[in-house]
Amino acid sequence: MKLDDPRQLDAMIKNGSLPSLVLLWGEDASGLSKALDKLEKSAVTAFPDFNLRRFDGRFPLDMDALADAVRSLPMMAPRRMAVIDDLDPGKLKGGDLEKLRQLMEEVPEETLFVITIFTVQPDFKRKGDKAAAFVDLCAQKGAACGFQKPSPAAAAQGIAMVARRAGSSIGQEEARMLAEYCGRDPLRMGAETRKLAAHSPGGITREDIEALVTPVTEARVYDLAGRILARDYTAALGTIHDLIFLRESPVSILTVLTMSFVDMYRAAAARKAGIPDGEARKALGGMNAYRYDQAVKNQQRFTLPALEAILELLADADRRCKSTGIDPQTVLETTVAEIFRRMDGAA
Repeated sequence: MKLDDPRQLDAMIKNGSLPSLVLLWGEDASGLSKALDKLEKSAVTAFPDFNLRRFDGRFPLDMDALADAVRSLPMMAPRRMAVIDDLDPGKLKGGDLEKLRQLMEEVPEETLFVITIFTVQPDFKRKGDKAAAFVDLCAQKGAACGFQKPSPAAAAQGIAMVARRAGSSIGQEEARMLAEYCGRDPLRMGAETRKLAAHSPGGITREDIEALVTPVTEARVYDLAGRILARDYTAALGTIHDLIFLRESPVSILTVLTMSFVDMYRAAAARKAGIPDGEARKALGGMNAYRYDQAVKNQQRFTLPALEAILELLADADRRCKSTGIDPQTVLETTVAEIFRRMDGAA
């Protein structure tokens, strides 16, 4: 079944009607990560070292180990959980795809098998899109829940309309900024716009937004990337500590931070190849214009090899967070420190 609203997934977790196979997909990496945490808390009630197995979907999968993780019985608990993090279906070899398809048919009731897709976005309008076909397959075998947002243009247009109705106005760039601060959540965008309009009937400014609106976690993590780009180590660590204080998991912070550098790498590669921005965004699964424009601007501070090295560093940090006993906050902070060291060395 396809779930268009994450609240449907919440209801299934609450009433115990989850199928054994769940796919989480979409560009809302923060919302997706929170849903994955909820699924883990509901399924893994004891002995997580034995009852939880994670596989990195960005690299070739060990299909035998995955099958063993899915089919094994839980240890002294009702369920166990197997997770493929950030799968790119387009990179699956034909044999592995068929093995994964077969494994989906054989998931026992004692296992919750979860797959996430967020780096590659499915294009349901393009015939033969492998990610879209994979979403449809998971919807047939279990549940596929999308974590989508209104496009930046649609979000900005909606904010401008609300501002006008509330007796104020807002520029396009300010509206896009407010949309990102609100995580493009329609309810929050409306509430924050009305609040800002009441405060500034003569027109909502960037300064108003910065002073009166608390950015969502994803925007705050993108702020972290901005602190890194500005080479402000103290502010970067302060942002991490603020996010931890707000009970955001270090793994979620690392995921969104990685996405910001993935965006920069993609933009840098497209620019080097001479691909026009519009074509590049379309080839990247329809990345929104605001995010791509920011990536184009920020990638100018790095060479392609430097971005590759930082992405390898972030991938290693993700692996250590998920497969070792090291405190994830320590991994996050030391990784950010290493990024600064490398940036200083390249200066």
